[in-house]
Amino acid sequence: MSYMGIKELVSVSAVVTTILQFLSGILVCRQYVMKQTTAESSPLPFICGFLSCGIWLLYGLTKDDNVVIFVNSVGVVLMISYIYLFYIYTHKKSSLTKQFLVTLLLYLALMGYFSVETDNEILLRRVGLLACVFTLITIAAPLSKLLYVIKTKCTDCLPFPMILMSFIVSSLWYFYGLLEQDYIMMVPNSLGCGISAVQLCLFMIFPATSSCSSRASKTILA
Repeated sequence: MSYMGIKELVSVSAVVTTILQFLSGILVCRQYVMKQTTAESSPLPFICGFLSCGIWLLYGLTKDDNVVIFVNSVGVVLMISYIYLFYIYTHKKSSLTKQFLVTLLLYLALMGYFSVETDNEILLRRVGLLACVFTLITIAAPLSKLLYVIKTKCTDCLPFPMILMSFIVSSLWYFYGLLEQDYIMMVPNSLGCGISAVQLCLFMIFPATSSCSSRASKTILA
């Protein structure tokens, strides 16, 4: 296979798996609906996902890249939907509301800068850097529950489908950056692979069992 063929295969795979990564949130939300609660799960993966997709959307608009615009428009819509469903089933509604409002205000401020910056090259560089930073934050968001997982030896609060897809997507975008010799793309995605791999290891160290939830409840009450 030629270089261009490999590059096209990697880029298409990256786009498809990115959409699948966004859709993996449906599996997580399905558990919330079935249990009628979000339990100790954190909304940060969805909130950070919304901000990350929103910034990549601005990047796509700056670069006039229809593929990036399409992928992240889908991501923004899905993340808002997940946040709304999380709000329905969480018992920490005020905390979620505050977190989302702060995130929304930050994004509106970025949109304000986006609308007034006249130098497209500077805008592209700055928005691209922010997109990379928030991509890493999104991937690392489930680590906010790291101490809880270690204390309870229970990984029920971690969104396994989203973490697995983060690992696959980061790997593909890393290889795409490698083919493009784009270090800005390579660095955050290589770190993203490492962060996701650490989170996946937690599932091997603390596999879910039928007594996992009850053990977590006892830890919380203690």
